[in-house]
Amino acid sequence: MILHDLFDWTNAGVGVTGLVLTIAAIFQATGAKQAARQAREAVYRRNALDDVKRLERLASSLLTAIETEQYGLASHQSRDFISECRHVREHHRARLGKDGGKLDQAFILIRTIARGLLTGVARGNLIDWAQGLAGDMSGLAGVLSRETEEEQ
Repeated sequence: MILHDLFDWTNAGVGVTGLVLTIAAIFQATGAKQAARQAREAVYRRNALDDVKRLERLASSLLTAIETEQYGLASHQSRDFISECRHVREHHRARLGKDGGKLDQAFILIRTIARGLLTGVARGNLIDWAQGLAGDMSGLAGVLSRETEEEQ
Protein backbone atom coordinates (compact mmCIF):
# COMPACT_ATOMS: atom_id res chain seq x y z
CA MET A 1 0.00 0.00 0.00
CA ILE A 2 2.84 2.41 0.82
CA LEU A 3 4.45 1.69 -2.54
CA HIS A 4 1.14 2.43 -4.28
CA ASP A 5 0.73 5.75 -2.38
CA LEU A 6 4.34 6.72 -3.17
CA PHE A 7 3.71 6.02 -6.85
CA ASP A 8 0.54 8.18 -6.80
CA TRP A 9 2.35 11.10 -5.14
CA THR A 10 5.26 10.83 -7.59
CA ASN A 11 2.87 10.73 -10.52
CA ALA A 12 1.04 13.81 -9.18
CA GLY A 13 4.34 15.64 -8.74
CA VAL A 14 5.39 14.87 -12.31
CA GLY A 15 1.98 16.06 -13.56
CA VAL A 16 2.20 19.35 -11.66
CA THR A 17 5.77 19.89 -12.87
CA GLY A 18 4.64 19.28 -16.46
CA LEU A 19 1.80 21.74 -16.05
CA VAL A 20 4.13 24.42 -14.65
CA LEU A 21 6.61 23.89 -17.50
CA THR A 22 3.82 24.09 -20.08
CA ILE A 23 2.56 27.38 -18.63
CA ALA A 24 6.13 28.75 -18.62
CA ALA A 25 6.57 27.72 -22.27
CA ILE A 26 3.34 29.49 -23.22
CA PHE A 27 4.54 32.71 -21.58
CA GLN A 28 7.89 32.44 -23.35
CA ALA A 29 6.20 31.83 -26.71
CA THR A 30 3.99 34.87 -26.19
CA GLY A 31 7.05 36.98 -25.40
CA ALA A 32 8.88 35.65 -28.45
CA LYS A 33 5.90 36.43 -30.67
CA GLN A 34 5.76 39.98 -29.35
CA ALA A 35 9.53 40.43 -29.85
CA ALA A 36 9.22 39.16 -33.43
CA ARG A 37 6.37 41.60 -34.09
CA GLN A 38 8.41 44.49 -32.71
CA ALA A 39 11.42 43.48 -34.82
CA ARG A 40 9.24 43.32 -37.94
CA GLU A 41 7.84 46.80 -37.22
CA ALA A 42 11.36 48.16 -36.66
CA VAL A 43 12.46 46.79 -40.03
CA TYR A 44 9.39 48.31 -41.68
CA ARG A 45 10.13 51.71 -40.10
CA ARG A 46 13.74 51.50 -41.25
CA ASN A 47 12.73 50.55 -44.80
CA ALA A 48 10.34 53.51 -44.98
CA LEU A 49 13.09 55.84 -43.83
CA ASP A 50 15.56 54.38 -46.36
CA ASP A 51 13.05 54.76 -49.20
CA VAL A 52 12.32 58.39 -48.33
CA LYS A 53 16.06 59.11 -48.04
CA ARG A 54 16.48 57.65 -51.54
CA LEU A 55 13.82 60.11 -52.77
CA GLU A 56 15.65 62.89 -50.95
CA ARG A 57 18.89 62.00 -52.76
CA LEU A 58 17.07 61.92 -56.11
CA ALA A 59 15.56 65.35 -55.44
CA SER A 60 18.96 66.74 -54.48
CA SER A 61 20.57 65.28 -57.60
CA LEU A 62 17.77 66.74 -59.72
CA LEU A 63 18.36 70.16 -58.20
CA THR A 64 22.08 69.92 -58.91
CA ALA A 65 21.44 68.88 -62.51
CA ILE A 66 19.10 71.82 -63.06
CA GLU A 67 21.50 74.28 -61.41
CA THR A 68 24.34 73.08 -63.64
CA GLU A 69 22.05 73.15 -66.72
CA GLN A 70 22.34 69.40 -67.35
CA TYR A 71 18.75 69.13 -68.51
CA GLY A 72 19.07 65.67 -70.05
CA LEU A 73 20.26 64.28 -66.70
CA ALA A 74 17.56 66.26 -64.90
CA SER A 75 14.91 64.77 -67.16
CA HIS A 76 16.21 61.26 -66.44
CA GLN A 77 16.24 61.92 -62.69
CA SER A 78 12.72 63.33 -62.77
CA ARG A 79 11.52 60.08 -64.42
CA ASP A 80 13.25 58.07 -61.68
CA PHE A 81 11.65 60.23 -59.00
CA ILE A 82 8.19 59.92 -60.58
CA SER A 83 8.35 56.12 -60.63
CA GLU A 84 9.79 55.82 -57.13
CA CYS A 85 7.50 58.39 -55.51
CA ARG A 86 4.27 56.50 -56.12
CA HIS A 87 5.87 53.20 -55.15
CA VAL A 88 7.10 54.58 -51.84
CA ARG A 89 3.75 56.26 -51.14
CA GLU A 90 1.75 53.08 -51.65
CA HIS A 91 4.25 50.69 -50.09
CA HIS A 92 4.54 52.71 -46.88
CA ARG A 93 1.00 54.12 -46.72
CA ALA A 94 0.37 52.94 -43.13
CA ARG A 95 3.74 54.16 -41.86
CA LEU A 96 3.57 57.58 -43.51
CA GLY A 97 0.01 58.36 -42.46
CA LYS A 98 -0.76 62.07 -42.87
CA ASP A 99 2.87 62.73 -43.87
CA GLY A 100 2.19 60.71 -47.01
CA GLY A 101 0.44 63.78 -48.36
CA LYS A 102 3.88 65.32 -48.76
CA LEU A 103 4.69 62.60 -51.28
CA ASP A 104 1.48 63.37 -53.14
CA GLN A 105 2.52 67.03 -53.34
CA ALA A 106 6.03 65.99 -54.38
CA PHE A 107 4.55 63.91 -57.19
CA ILE A 108 2.62 66.92 -58.48
CA LEU A 109 5.71 69.12 -58.20
CA ILE A 110 8.01 66.65 -59.97
CA ARG A 111 5.52 66.36 -62.84
CA THR A 112 5.54 70.16 -63.12
CA ILE A 113 9.34 70.12 -63.18
CA ALA A 114 9.41 67.37 -65.81
CA ARG A 115 6.97 69.28 -68.04
CA GLY A 116 9.01 72.44 -67.50
CA LEU A 117 12.15 70.63 -68.62
CA LEU A 118 10.41 69.53 -71.82
CA THR A 119 8.79 72.86 -72.61
CA GLY A 120 11.75 75.08 -71.73
CA VAL A 121 10.41 76.87 -68.67
CA ALA A 122 12.74 79.51 -67.24
CA ARG A 123 15.70 78.11 -65.34
CA GLY A 124 14.82 80.18 -62.26
CA ASN A 125 11.39 78.57 -62.00
CA LEU A 126 12.88 75.09 -62.38
CA ILE A 127 15.39 75.82 -59.64
CA ASP A 128 12.67 77.15 -57.31
CA TRP A 129 10.52 74.07 -57.86
CA ALA A 130 13.46 71.69 -57.44
CA GLN A 131 14.51 73.47 -54.24
CA GLY A 132 10.98 73.08 -52.90
CA LEU A 133 11.00 69.40 -53.81
CA ALA A 134 14.38 68.80 -52.17
CA GLY A 135 13.27 70.68 -49.05
CA ASP A 136 10.03 68.70 -48.78
CA MET A 137 11.84 65.38 -49.12
CA SER A 138 14.46 66.44 -46.58
CA GLY A 139 11.71 67.45 -44.16
CA LEU A 140 9.87 64.15 -44.59
CA ALA A 141 13.10 62.21 -44.06
CA GLY A 142 13.71 64.24 -40.91
CA VAL A 143 10.23 63.48 -39.56
CA LEU A 144 10.65 59.75 -40.18
CA SER A 145 14.14 59.77 -38.71
CA ARG A 146 12.94 61.50 -35.55
CA GLU A 147 9.98 59.12 -35.17
CA THR A 148 12.25 56.12 -35.67
CA GLU A 149 14.66 57.36 -33.00
CA GLU A 150 11.82 58.10 -30.57
CA GLU A 151 10.35 54.62 -30.99
CA GLN A 152 13.66 53.00 -30.15
